[in-house]
Amino acid sequence: MTIEALSHRGWNLFARVLQEILAEHGLGLGHLDDRTHIHPEKVRRLQRSLKIPKSFPVLNIDEMEQVISVFQFKRNEKTRLRAALLATSIEETLMDRINSEDALRAAEQILAIIEQALEEHMHDLVGIGAIKGGIIMSGESEIDRKLGSALAAIDHATLALHLSHNADAQVERVERAQQARDGFTLAIVELDKAVPSLKANDAWHVWHDEAQNGLTAAQSRLASLGA
Repeated sequence: MTIEALSHRGWNLFARVLQEILAEHGLGLGHLDDRTHIHPEKVRRLQRSLKIPKSFPVLNIDEMEQVISVFQFKRNEKTRLRAALLATSIEETLMDRINSEDALRAAEQILAIIEQALEEHMHDLVGIGAIKGGIIMSGESEIDRKLGSALAAIDHATLALHLSHNADAQVERVERAQQARDGFTLAIVELDKAVPSLKANDAWHVWHDEAQNGLTAAQSRLASLGA
């Protein structure tokens, strides 16, 4: 299958599944900032991540709660989103180890397995919210080009924080929360290095706030875990 065909399906599995669920409600990703408090900059990156590999923005826990509530997602739709989060974390890991096309195909297969497993163990769950190369690509902004490492750190940290809430083992809960804390800290450091003209950009403030709020959430998570 060609890169174009894979891109048409959507690289970021989380964004793809969210888009599919919204489509079943007669909506799209573009409605997220219209009907919730999710910033248009976050929506832009979600949409862009469907078109390019190795970009994995996801909604944070509070944003997920908003979307589920505002759009009245059903139980099976919440399960699909939770499965997509887990599969996207695996996809992100695979992207650094094998070629992008194979990583996506593998993650797609894993997504189906995870979703089935979650459906079979639905009684054990308490809901997704309580689990509290040089080419300028289409939709790329100056923030993407100059602060890509900071945005990637935020994406990775947000996934890690979700996984901390998903993990069964205490050790993994702590480890994932620590990864989230370190990722958000790194993102803040990278963002603070930006030149003044970038810091004047509204998008810079959006992602700096996202990283700062994420760091606070990760620290709170670690405190609740006694770590």
